[in-house]
This record gives sequence, C-alpha cells and structure tokens, in this order.
Amino acid sequence: MPNDELLLASDAEIDDAMHYASPMVLRGLLYQLTGDADVMTMPPGPSAKFGVGKEMANDADADLLKAKGAAFLKHYRDSGAGRIDLGPTDRLRQSLSLTAGHEIPEAELHIWQQEAAFDRWARGVHWTGGTRPKGIDNFRVAVIGTGISGLNVAVQLKQAGIPFVVFEKNPEVGGSWYENRYPGARVDTSSRGYTHLFSYDYPYEYSYSPRDHNLRYFKWVADTFGIRGNILFNTEVTAMLWDDAAAKWTLKSQGPSGADTAEFNAVISCVGFLSRPQLPVIDGMDSFAGDAFHMAAWPEGVDVKDKRVAVIGSGASGYQTTPVIAETAAHTYLFQRQPNWCLEDEIYLKKLPPQAVWLDRNFPFYSNYVRFRVGALMSPEVARLGTTIDPDFVDPHALSAVNKATRDMCIGFATRKLGSRPDLLKKMIPSFPPMASRPIRVDSDYSVYDALMRDNVTLVSDPIERITPKGIVSGGVEHEVDIIAFATGFRANDYLWPMEVRGRDGVRIEEVWAKDGPRAYLGAMVAGFPNLFMCYGPNSNNFGGFTVVDLLELVAQFSLRCIQGLIEKGQHSVEVSDDGYWRFAAILGEMERKMIYMDPRAHNYYQHGGRSCVNGPLDIRRMWRWLNDPAGPPPAETDAGLRPYFGEDLVVS
Repeated sequence: MPNDELLLASDAEIDDAMHYASPMVLRGLLYQLTGDADVMTMPPGPSAKFGVGKEMANDADADLLKAKGAAFLKHYRDSGAGRIDLGPTDRLRQSLSLTAGHEIPEAELHIWQQEAAFDRWARGVHWTGGTRPKGIDNFRVAVIGTGISGLNVAVQLKQAGIPFVVFEKNPEVGGSWYENRYPGARVDTSSRGYTHLFSYDYPYEYSYSPRDHNLRYFKWVADTFGIRGNILFNTEVTAMLWDDAAAKWTLKSQGPSGADTAEFNAVISCVGFLSRPQLPVIDGMDSFAGDAFHMAAWPEGVDVKDKRVAVIGSGASGYQTTPVIAETAAHTYLFQRQPNWCLEDEIYLKKLPPQAVWLDRNFPFYSNYVRFRVGALMSPEVARLGTTIDPDFVDPHALSAVNKATRDMCIGFATRKLGSRPDLLKKMIPSFPPMASRPIRVDSDYSVYDALMRDNVTLVSDPIERITPKGIVSGGVEHEVDIIAFATGFRANDYLWPMEVRGRDGVRIEEVWAKDGPRAYLGAMVAGFPNLFMCYGPNSNNFGGFTVVDLLELVAQFSLRCIQGLIEKGQHSVEVSDDGYWRFAAILGEMERKMIYMDPRAHNYYQHGGRSCVNGPLDIRRMWRWLNDPAGPPPAETDAGLRPYFGEDLVVS
C-alpha cells in the first residue's frame, strides 16, 4: 500500500525533515538501499562509538548525507511510495557496519540483524514445518505480570497460538509504569531501546519517555495485539505449587471474586525485581500527622503546591522528583544518605522534533537503523569498557581509564552547576566510582543540581534520627513538613516475593536461595522447579551490551522455545539439572569479579551478601547463543561447558 503521507509531502517538507536525520543512520541505510559507495569514504566523528560529539568528522559529509537522503526520498515519493525491499543481503554487513561505526563480524551478523528488527517476530516461537502442532490446545501457560516482559510473553504466546492466561494484580497493564506516577517519573534508557522488537517502529515523541508516555505504549501493545481478553486484572497470584505426578503447576490467586485455584502446564513469571516497595525503618514513622507514602505508591490527587515536602532517598526516583516538586512546593527537603553520579544528557527532558518522528514514518527502514544504532552505541565492547575493572589501572577514585574519564565528566558537570556552592558540591560527589551504583541520567538544563540551588530547596545529609508528628529530625534539627515521600527503592533481592513458590517435593524456592541469594540458570530457571521460567529473574539486569530489554526478550524467547519443544516432542516437563545450574553460577561469578558494581564503597541493591543477585555481567552475544534454541539440535562446540539444550543441561521428561 502506498505511503499517502509521503506522497503528499513537498520537496521543502522532505528537505526540512532531513535536517533532523542522523548522519550515521543515513550512512548505512543509503548504502543498503542504493549501493552508493561514496558514503563509505566519509569518516565518522567522535560520537560514532560513544554517542558524544559530532556523528561525522566533517560537517560537509553530514550535509551531503542529508542531501542524498532527501534525493532518495523524493525519488521514492515520485515513484509512488509503494512497498520497497531492503536490498541485497550481501550489502547488509557493510551497511550495518557503516551505521555502527565499527565492523560487524560475519559470525555475529545474525545477532545484529535481529537487533535491527528486520524480522519483528524473530524472538518468538517458530513452529517446525510452519504449522501449529497437535495437542497445543491442551498445554496452558500462566503469565504473571504485565510489565514490559509480561506483555512481550503474552503477545508471543498469542502469536504462536498457545493457550495462556495473564495474572495482573493492578487494574491496568504497565507494571511499574502503572504504579510509579510520582512527579518526574521517566525512563532513563533510550525509548528506542525500551521497546519490544515486534513494535520497534512505535512512534515515540521523546528520546526518553516520561511515565505517562511509557504507560501509553504499554496500553497500545495490549490493545494492538489483542491480549486484554487473556488478562485477569486485579488478580494477584499468592502461591504456585508443582505437582510432579501431574506435571503441572497449581496457582492460587486472589481476585475480584475471591480466592481461586487453576492448573497450568507451565508458568512464566514476569513480576520483575523492582515491583515491591522497600520502606525504611525509622523511629516514629507512624506518628507523622501529614501524608506519607512510598514513591511507587504516590496517591492520586496529592498536590504539593505550597506544601513543605520531604523526599527521603537519592536514587533515581529521588533525583527525578525533587526538581519537579521544587517548582511548586513551598519548600523541598532532599534527605540523602549517599549521593549518586549524574550523567548529563542534553535531550533527556526534551521532546523530539516532529520532523524526526516524520522520518520514522516515511523513510523506509529508517527506524530499523535507528534502533540498530542504539544497540551499536551500547555494544558489548563499549559496555565492557565502561563497566569492568582494569586491574593494571591505579587510581584511588576510579577503576579504569574509561571509568576515570566518566568520573571527570560527571564532576565537571556537577562543578558547572554547583561550583558557586562548595558546600553543596562536596556533598554531591560520591565516594565510590561511577557504575558502582546505578548512575542517574539527568537533563543538561534542569536537574537535581539546579533544584538544589533554589532558595526553596534544602539538602539534608545528616542521618535521620526520627520522624515526629510534625516532620523529620536530622542532625538534631527538626524539619517541619506536610508530606513525606519515601524514595527508598524496592525489595530488589526478594525475587518472587511474596508468592509462595514450591517445587518438587514441596521445596520452597527460598530454601534453594538461602545460601547467598537468588540465582537462576541463564536468568530463567531454577533446579527442582520444572516448567517455571522467570523473565527479569536473577542476574538478568543487563550489563553485557545492547539494552536491558534485549536480554529480557532473549530470556523470554528461551522460555517460549522450551515450551515449544515440550509441545512438539509430546513431553511434559523441562528443568535445569543441578550440575548445569551451578556451572552457570560459576561462569557468572567469574565475570562478576571483574565488574565495577562490586566495588564495596557503594551501598545499593546491586550487591547482596558478597555478590549481585540482580545484575547480568555476561556479554550479551554469549547469552544470545545460549538462549537461542534449547529444543533444537545441540552444536558440537560448547562455551565454557554450558549446554542449554534438551537432554543435556535441560532435563526433559
């Protein structure tokens, strides 16, 4: 079908839109679509690998790329703007390399092609022979949660034709994006990378979308792919019990009609680990006479205008909300135990120009290459430089040359903002290296630093002694407030809590995790718990390249393809062997020792009992291979002895 919007566009509109195009995206895309070899001689600029500075070394090359893009688009319009092919496959590796700013190895091309979303359904179920197998209607799957992972799993199950039910404790989809409605709530990774592969071309209005726009996207997914009819809203799973004889899970739930029980062949938990608020224990909390609540439970209708507001906590939510609250509150107090590093971003709060969104809709494959470039800027090599320790680098404040450069950049930003207040600047410089704790992305023009310079904002860094009916006592001083907002994070290490989860022989999952915290094979499976899969389970908060969502989708793909294998092979259950479970744990532990986030100077949810239960340090290319085809033919070669295949690490019965 012809693109009517492009057919009606004038030359001037096309030229105007191209001013907002990414030269690096055009560099690869034009080569792919036209074979224009001239683009290969145009050297990229400093942002080719790290996203900082100019995209092209020469401004003239950037202008020429945009002119070439305009000429292509006008010719495409004049030829009818109909369906267009991606072009020769033998150009693909070169074209992707041109947009990435580095060479894509031949052996990795399939991974990077998938990242570009040329096949939006690449991470789903592909039935052998292309048809749904017999017996599929007798296999029922339970999905828990409708955050970004739960929606992905639900859509993929619907696409595959596998019967499923989704349990959602809230009255709407969205998970944490439904619950977190505090002022200033916003995603801190690129929205391009916070989108499902199957909806890579969703028309975002921001590079980093605010909460309401994220929630709008989640609702759009539920509506567009027709999964609302499979969701039991306001229904919370309270227990999951495995019946070995029946090879089924019994789920107990509490919903609008009361308690209920149902059986399922498999369960995919998508509850995430940032879903249960963590409140501190402070003397006198119950005595406070004003409004007090956790950020994740910000009440509807609360108005901070002309109120005295206390924000307790300096993580993402504390730093995001303080500048917004300060604009209308009479006075805002930020109670900070330890500061966090702030990463400056010029476009963090800014809306995308409409011309950029127009290009997504009208330039063939442009949004594919934009998505690909987001992944390339977070390639495993770049991720490793920014997150791992260099044992030969000696510095009291940093753990590698890149880590020091990041620290210097962050201090430069903080100094530019707070330099006239040395007392504030000192309190806002962390004692640990960047990446040892979760850094906070903030806007160049207005952030927590700017808020702290306001007359109606006070930073309180003395420990909180107690809460009184009138306010908060810190350093012997009582700060009288009307509202207390706890930005104190979540029970990140209490995976699956508060559900009762019992596997084979009635063993509780907490018993398996009692030694040193939650673990999971490939982030998905636990020995002794057949047909139970987790998305955003232990050690799947991705540090290995690409985006967090990429790893979540790969783990979901693994879970779905395990279920596919059971259905196609007529088998009942799959679980990881105890040996495979601990072999993966050893691989994980070896890599984790090299990670900056294990630095003991930082105190946060990244660490738990001497290890991290949440972060995933492994190169995503390794994870991609391990998570790709569990029921398929095993390859001859192994990676560190891990064999995630039916009949090997995966025990099938």
